Amino acid sequence: MISSMTGFGKGEAHADGLRFSVEIRTVNGRYGDVSVHLPRFLNELEARIKELVLESFERGRMDVSVSAKGDLNGQGLPRLNEEVVGAYLSELRQLKDREEVLGDVTIAGLAGLPNVFMFDTASIDVEAAWLVLKPSCVAAAEQCVAMRRAEGAKLAEDFGGRLARLRDLVAEVEKLAPGRTESARKRLEEKLEALLEPGQVDAGRLLTEVALIAERGDITEECVRFRSHNDQFEAALDQSEAVGRRLSFLLQEMLREANTIGSKASDAEIAHLVVEIKEEIEKLKEQALNVE
Repeated sequence: MISSMTGFGKGEAHADGLRFSVEIRTVNGRYGDVSVHLPRFLNELEARIKELVLESFERGRMDVSVSAKGDLNGQGLPRLNEEVVGAYLSELRQLKDREEVLGDVTIAGLAGLPNVFMFDTASIDVEAAWLVLKPSCVAAAEQCVAMRRAEGAKLAEDFGGRLARLRDLVAEVEKLAPGRTESARKRLEEKLEALLEPGQVDAGRLLTEVALIAERGDITEECVRFRSHNDQFEAALDQSEAVGRRLSFLLQEMLREANTIGSKASDAEIAHLVVEIKEEIEKLKEQALNVE
């Protein structure tokens, strides 16, 4: 069954004081693009996470967010940045003297200023962290895959209804097509009778011209190819691998056949049916953009 490219999954894992939460969001994309957001102390694990995620998804844009909980926040104990504090005090005192500002600098006010404290990077065993983080990524990916498949099942149901409608429309076109030859013969005969004297219409020449018109306007091959594309599209819906590109290609071919049928069949009823066919194809194309 086909899968959508829209999904969400979340996974959490903890062990030995390490606790991680992973969220994966996926949306439409032509290729498999992964963006990973990590705490700085885990940056070297980015490549591993991308590789792991791409094992579950072939197409789409994947946004992976990793957060560390508990004691893991990527920072150690705070240390006073004496140089920055001295600069703040000097500038504030000058401001007070120059502008005659009332009030004193307080510890609380000074502590709230940027870069007053520095933090040492916490010492983290990255390999130990990966052993805990990996199950979180796997769980998030599995949940996201399940959501994409559920959405894909809904898309397949919608596709099935529209494909059935296309088959009916093409069948109607094929029913109308044979009558076009007789209509063409009558129109041509009427035009000739209007131009020539009564009894001067050459029946043999008339049949030849009608045959040429019928040959130029024959849409049998186009209808056969259209049905073939329709059948291939339907068969692809039962496949588990990524078929989004194939579906888009088949829809382009179906639209091409529909345009050819419309241009060759100079008939108002057939033209109306072709418009309906093209409308259904456009709706299918919009939905197919979300298929993996």
